[in-house]
Amino acid sequence: MKHSKELAFESLYKSHKDKIFRLCLGFVKDPELAHDLFQEILIKIWRHLESFRNQSDISTWIYRIAYNTAITFSAKEKNKPEQSDLPKGMDLAEPENHSQEKELQLQKLYEAINSLAETDRVIATLLLENTAYKTIAEVTGISENYVAVKVNRIKSSLTQMLNPHGK
Repeated sequence: MKHSKELAFESLYKSHKDKIFRLCLGFVKDPELAHDLFQEILIKIWRHLESFRNQSDISTWIYRIAYNTAITFSAKEKNKPEQSDLPKGMDLAEPENHSQEKELQLQKLYEAINSLAETDRVIATLLLENTAYKTIAEVTGISENYVAVKVNRIKSSLTQMLNPHGK
């Protein structure tokens, strides 16, 4: 029989895994590294689940852990010497089944997002998940008004990157 912590974690995993994984892809380009980051985030959520005090929405708490872990992870990856043939972990989050054209568009979008500054990448990724500005503000530690300003700048930057000739 599962304990309440296991049941709570399982529920959180099922409801947040896709969003967390897409956040990981927003931080690292390599899908294998995204899986590693994803697993690291899940481990942190598991370890700290009992410390959640209901002072914010559980989604905000999860995104905050994911954001902080991703920043630390990507900093470590930048300083790490190149590694080859990393062992594959469990495939916890499978990509959604999209048409080839849609897959190419998503790939271009994520490549453009990956070229943004770290905070902008997080904002863009959370925006793709239809996350409220208030939650984005809590996760990133900036004001809700500044989130709105950054969203406009990010949209402009992404539009210019994806459509350089205004097509």
